[in-house]
Amino acid sequence: MELELVQSHLQPEPEPRRKRFLSWLRARIGNRLEYDGPLWRSGAAGLLLFGSAAIITVALGMPTGFGTAIDVGAFVLANAVALLIASQLISIILSLLYVPIPRLFAGFLIYVGFECYYILYYSDFEIWNSILCAVIYTIIGAVAGVLIGWFSRSRIRLISGIVIAAMSVTGVFIWMKEPYGGGHAAAVFAGAEEIGASEVAAVDADNPSEPGSYSYRFFTYGSGTDKQRKEYGKGVELISASVDASDYIKNWYWMKERFWGFDEKKLPLNGRVWMPGGDGPFPLVLMVHGNHLMEDFSDAGYDYLGKLLASRGYIAISVDENFLNYSAWSGIPDNDFKVRAWMLLKHIQQIQAFSEKSDSAFYNKVDFSNIALIGHSRGGQAVAMAADRDTWFAGDRSLDSLDKEQVHIQTVIALAPTDKAIDNKSANLADVNYLVLQGARDGDVNDFYGDRQYIRTSFSPGSGYRKASVYLSEANHSRFNTEWGTMDERPPGGLFLSQRGMMEPLEQQLAAQVYVSAFLETTLRHQAEYIPLLQDYRTGLDWLPASTAYVSRYEDSSFDTIARYDEDRNKTTLPAGGKLEEDNLKSWDELDVKDRDHNNKGTVGAQVEWLEDSSYTLSLAEPFSLASAADANRMFTFSLANLASQLDPDHQESVPQIQIELMSTAGDTIILPLSAYMPVQQPFVTTYTIIPWLEKTIKSGKYKHDTESVFQTFRVPLNDFAEAVDNKDLSISQITFRFIGGPGKIMLDDIGLSN
Repeated sequence: MELELVQSHLQPEPEPRRKRFLSWLRARIGNRLEYDGPLWRSGAAGLLLFGSAAIITVALGMPTGFGTAIDVGAFVLANAVALLIASQLISIILSLLYVPIPRLFAGFLIYVGFECYYILYYSDFEIWNSILCAVIYTIIGAVAGVLIGWFSRSRIRLISGIVIAAMSVTGVFIWMKEPYGGGHAAAVFAGAEEIGASEVAAVDADNPSEPGSYSYRFFTYGSGTDKQRKEYGKGVELISASVDASDYIKNWYWMKERFWGFDEKKLPLNGRVWMPGGDGPFPLVLMVHGNHLMEDFSDAGYDYLGKLLASRGYIAISVDENFLNYSAWSGIPDNDFKVRAWMLLKHIQQIQAFSEKSDSAFYNKVDFSNIALIGHSRGGQAVAMAADRDTWFAGDRSLDSLDKEQVHIQTVIALAPTDKAIDNKSANLADVNYLVLQGARDGDVNDFYGDRQYIRTSFSPGSGYRKASVYLSEANHSRFNTEWGTMDERPPGGLFLSQRGMMEPLEQQLAAQVYVSAFLETTLRHQAEYIPLLQDYRTGLDWLPASTAYVSRYEDSSFDTIARYDEDRNKTTLPAGGKLEEDNLKSWDELDVKDRDHNNKGTVGAQVEWLEDSSYTLSLAEPFSLASAADANRMFTFSLANLASQLDPDHQESVPQIQIELMSTAGDTIILPLSAYMPVQQPFVTTYTIIPWLEKTIKSGKYKHDTESVFQTFRVPLNDFAEAVDNKDLSISQITFRFIGGPGKIMLDDIGLSN
């Protein structure tokens, strides 16, 4: 018995439960990598590289202002640390659950997949697109890593891998160049074979994109104390005053103040100036950028315009409004649209003050009665708002020095502008010249919003003002600014936008130079030789890039209205008692003109659809003399948009065949084919993304409509009708559009007579 008691005392007591758990936990943690062999570690390395590449796109889209290298390095390092920590935790959890898979590799896979999903989802890719793209990207990264590990294990495999990789890269290149059956081809005008550019007389003038005869010098004005911009710091030639925008801006984030060194009460007036040599006074041209990443400065992006205009005798100034732009870290100030316009007016005031000082470069050099404003994107809306300043700033006493008798904004030019209602109001330009350029490949402002401002621009009869629009099939948004790069969205979203077939940046900027310079010469210098270019793009094809197709619209104060369609919704009546009638049309009505997203543009047009020979007739309340109109060099003019994209698929590429018929009060008729003057173009079909199935779903369906109805102005000389008959002394009472064959669908607007 004593022996048994001694033995029982010598036996060890059972290990406490807590110690057993800790031992098990250590063992499971120690065994977390038991399935992660060399190939799976290679896969994890591939995922690390792909995850780093994904985070680099985020770094490029979220600049801090410290420089790209620092941004990329910091993002990649932080992401790598997070990836290693997260993957280790995931591998431990999987080990605790006895999941028999390569656990560290799985941790890398889960982290990178979720990282990619999160990046895409917050780039407006929508949830299912983000999941699918993230899964595909992550699998490619994993497979690439595994294959690299496998191929690197022997020299033969390595050589084979290089060959396969080269073939794969070649295949991808071919796919990107000729995707899904042909890729994006530059749009062309249907019917162009009927009348070539050689049959249209070229403009008899110097190329407006070529430098002029003026020498010029460059300098800056600004606060002299700018924290971020050296050119507006100690290097400025003229010190400008700061302005208080606190009446408009109520939310200036502290990080924005920290970055810039000022708040909404001390906004600087900074400008890049190209001053022509000579006595002057010279017309003043202010240029302003739109909304871009705040830390990626935009105002140097119009140097190509500034240099050209200064050489042609204009004082050109690129205005700095970068502090009103968006930042991923500090947002965007409230009321930025209004403040952008207000700042332009404050710049004009500052230049007024400079011009009164004898030691200033502006002294006696500025013609304040001859001012033009050029804006891009939100800046394109800001310039129209500034020209219509009483709509928003009538009560602002700080602007009283801008006496309208002395300071006159004659011309507004917009490049791919926005057109958002501000305080439920939009700019209405009266007796102001207006030009707008828009690209069909614009992935940012992808609706032709500038067309709305074109519609809202009006003139007093005989006042000499004019408006024009130019729509370019292969132009995008960002390439009008040399600092904005080639993509219309910041990474990573911008990487999914297609650039195949797009105009090169220099080509797009050349088109802007041609039209901006020609329009300023016409409206500020009153040189008539460039008017044909504004009326018909084909007269300037020797100057314009051939890498795009064009649609142009034009109207001036000599226009006498026959039909605008805005006066009522009665499709059978015309102004002043005229009437409308049809023969054999499928349908005809007066409807709102719609943009790409089917929103109203603020005007009404006549929508006409036909299946076979038919006609649409305007009976005039007051007939006009054909002989008198021909002697006065009058034109029959109208705007036409081809709606063939709304027909069934078999007829969406059909070309409307149209004849114009004039009928006299005595019943005499004269018919001329419209194609003898300008063919009706097919709608431009735009492919926005590099992956077709993303087109209709990302960004809440922003790119789901691949065409946009755009008006082209047609001008037919009445003298050609007069020469087609023996008796020119006819009184014209009816104008008929005759449609030959079919089917077809168009919209008509702005029908009338002009010089």
